[in-house]
Amino acid sequence: MEGKGYSGSFFQRSKPYIAMISLQFGYAGMNIITKVSLNRGMSHYVLVVYRHAFATAVIAPFAIILERYTNMVAWFKRVLAFINLYW
Repeated sequence: MEGKGYSGSFFQRSKPYIAMISLQFGYAGMNIITKVSLNRGMSHYVLVVYRHAFATAVIAPFAIILERYTNMVAWFKRVLAFINLYW
């Protein structure tokens, strides 16, 4: 029984380290792709647009799924206030 608790607590304790290692791999991959694409002649502006489009496509599903029902009433009131502001 204690083995399960220890492995669970080990995983909980190592989450920040796993997240930072994953983040560093992401930064390294982004730098490599940026270097190769700029050396091949891609415009800086086009690269920024592609990078933001890719980031939006990756992050948007998480935001939609995880924040679906959080503060739905407050969001609806803000939308109505925004519509009334410019109506």
